[in-house]
Amino acid sequence: MARLRTEKYDNVNLLRAFAALSVVVYHVIELGGWKSFPTEGPLTTFRIGWLGVDLFFVISGFVISYSALILHRLAPAAFAGQYWRRRLTRILPLYLLTLVLWIAFAWPTFFSQATRDWAWQLFTHLTFIHSFWPATHGAIDGPNWSLAIEMQFYLAIALAIGWIDRTPGWRIWLYGILIAWAWRACMVVLYAGDVPVLFVRTTQLPGTLDEFGAGIFLAKWILDGRRRMPLKGAPWIVAGALVGYGTMKIYWRWAGYWDVPWMVVFWRTALAGLFFCAVAAAVDLPRALSRRWLRPLEYLGEISYGIYLWHLFAIQYVIYVLGARGLESLVAVLGLTVLAAALSWRYFEKPFMDLARRRPDDSRAPDPTAASTPVKEGGLW
Repeated sequence: MARLRTEKYDNVNLLRAFAALSVVVYHVIELGGWKSFPTEGPLTTFRIGWLGVDLFFVISGFVISYSALILHRLAPAAFAGQYWRRRLTRILPLYLLTLVLWIAFAWPTFFSQATRDWAWQLFTHLTFIHSFWPATHGAIDGPNWSLAIEMQFYLAIALAIGWIDRTPGWRIWLYGILIAWAWRACMVVLYAGDVPVLFVRTTQLPGTLDEFGAGIFLAKWILDGRRRMPLKGAPWIVAGALVGYGTMKIYWRWAGYWDVPWMVVFWRTALAGLFFCAVAAAVDLPRALSRRWLRPLEYLGEISYGIYLWHLFAIQYVIYVLGARGLESLVAVLGLTVLAAALSWRYFEKPFMDLARRRPDDSRAPDPTAASTPVKEGGLW
């Protein structure tokens, strides 16, 4: 069996936590009509908390390709089985549970629709193609649209793992950037002026390959022999600050975004560069950052998949049922969301993940590749 030099990158969970919490706060602001939330200063970041999804895509590009490459290099013949068992047991259990609960409690008239309408909703969501059409894009538990993109990315990794393994990382990222630009440019030409449809079309997998590609490049760079930098993490923090300043200065200058074609086509590539620096810094910084100094935040990153899928349930109850608004609603939503995520992680998600790491022919024996997959499982979470 091949031997690979691997490391643990727990600090990535800090970024997962930030991304998930940014999305939650953003939705509380927008869905609760929180007009008094700060419009200047550092907290303004949460008014564009949708950027958390873009950060998740870069993290996913790194984590999934890193783990997949290790599995492929250790045991090519067993790659498909190991890869899909891990991916499906991580994604499906909580996804299906929240899907059922959303239909039961948040959409009680679901089956009152025409049969073809509810059947189409179920079919597209169960096959992870609901991101393709505006009518299904965010219809059941809104954030689920990004899970469709994630699952499509998982499929792309599985199909192209051999090519990814033998192709230089910089070339993969370059191809991803060019494909994303071409796709988004075509969508702008076809759907300019129709913002909801343009959003749906540009966020399809071809249009996000510059973000996923950034993560793939980092994974390849680490596995294939990166050069160590002095002052662990510091160069990436400085680079991220510089790229971030330029990226966000451009955004706030043209914050209309969807009305500016070149922003739609090119700007998210700069954002991918910023998040690439953030993930690279997390990889380089000492593990004590997450394992000791910021342990509570690291835990939130560990349960971030649940935070992502449960938070709209909390918003539905706190804002639409109880009528809470402002800071009161934010505290209540965060509390309920973290509680639900912690319980589902401990008693529902983790047992499935543990099962996936066992050999199919012996439930008591550990997966022989488990010790060589140091990045915690998950992309969006």
